[in-house]
Amino acid sequence: MAEEKKKVINFVETKNISMKGYTLIEGFPDLGLAGTIGSRYLIDKLKMERVGYISSPLFLPIIRIHEGVPMHPVRIYVSKKHKLAVVLAEQIIDNRMSHVVAKELVEWVKKKGIKRVISTSGIKVPGGKDVYAFASDNASKKAIKKAKFEMIKDGVTSGVTALLMLYLKDNKVEAFCLLGNAKNNADYHAAAGIVKAFCKLTGICLDVKPLLAEAKKLEDAIVKHLKTLETKKETKVGRTPMYT
Repeated sequence: MAEEKKKVINFVETKNISMKGYTLIEGFPDLGLAGTIGSRYLIDKLKMERVGYISSPLFLPIIRIHEGVPMHPVRIYVSKKHKLAVVLAEQIIDNRMSHVVAKELVEWVKKKGIKRVISTSGIKVPGGKDVYAFASDNASKKAIKKAKFEMIKDGVTSGVTALLMLYLKDNKVEAFCLLGNAKNNADYHAAAGIVKAFCKLTGICLDVKPLLAEAKKLEDAIVKHLKTLETKKETKVGRTPMYT
């Protein structure tokens, strides 16, 4: 018998938890890291338990160290109380490999009996709404309309999140994508928008004030940095010899 082809994406569950009927939050890095920051906030505030990770040779050899020990770059968390799971990623997946990661994630969703998926991402709409959304199919649109989120009617999206939503549609899994309106590389305000939208969809109440406080700190730091650059620029101009 020929040896079974080895998978390039492997779900390693350190604890065998039934996730039938659960909601899964996908937090892969994207514009403004809104989804990743928001997902990590959910994990911390809901005191979710780490129950596994995803391993793959496709991942970059970059590992975060936390409290003296290395962490897997893509981890799985669960809250039995809220029937909620989170897949949190801390590195960007190469677009050429996105289809593999998305397909395997959908297969895992089906295997675990997960009821619906809330994908997270970022978008840049200057002066626009805090959060935008789109659904995997027409049936899933109902929840977006009920929550009164601004729906993206026409546009383009890419990466793991884009293909994940497409494959969820093909497999008739209820799914929504929440996109925080990001203006910074690490946008806590956009992350807070995603968390508030998540609360509206699930009925789980969370205080986003700490995220907004981080957003204010970041904005103040950016303003300070810009003022410093402006001062340096003026100083250099002042030292420029004048000719008549």
